[in-house]
Amino acid sequence: MEPDQLKLAWNTIQTPVKTNKELSSMLIESKHPVLKDIRKQFTIEIIGWSVFLLCYYTMFDGDQKPVAINVLLVVSMLFALIHNILGYNFSKYLINGDTIKLSLERYLSKIKVYAAISISSRVVLITGFLVFFTYNINFTTSKYVLLAGVIAVSLVQLRWLFVLWSKRLKVLGKTIKEFSLENENQ
Repeated sequence: MEPDQLKLAWNTIQTPVKTNKELSSMLIESKHPVLKDIRKQFTIEIIGWSVFLLCYYTMFDGDQKPVAINVLLVVSMLFALIHNILGYNFSKYLINGDTIKLSLERYLSKIKVYAAISISSRVVLITGFLVFFTYNINFTTSKYVLLAGVIAVSLVQLRWLFVLWSKRLKVLGKTIKEFSLENENQ
């Protein structure tokens, strides 16, 4: 889309009328719609992981596994929860610069780190679960097939996550590059 077309499209959009009070209330963290959804998801995950951690020791024979295996499982879950906390904090402070270009550049550098943490946390979580649930199992052919299926699904998920983050980073990098070119042409 050409800059003139973009400006024309921008100018034809009807902007919703908001009072100063409504705008101020939207800026409050507890009222922010995106952060509210992230908090809801985070709360559900914390409850789910907490219930699992309360039950895994007896229901999934955690008491019969070495301490190191139990610690690996707990650490992998904590890493996933830390990832969510970082994501929430990351979403709170998106604008961080005097210009849109500077803000986007800082956002890109932060999101690269967050993408690596996102993929790493998934790898650690999958590894923790696989090690915990496969420890001390007498494998038969059917169990090996099942394990291969779980590993295949996990690898597909990891690949999909990697491609998703790669596309996001590429689009953001392209947007920053377009801002740079636009500024040079003016």
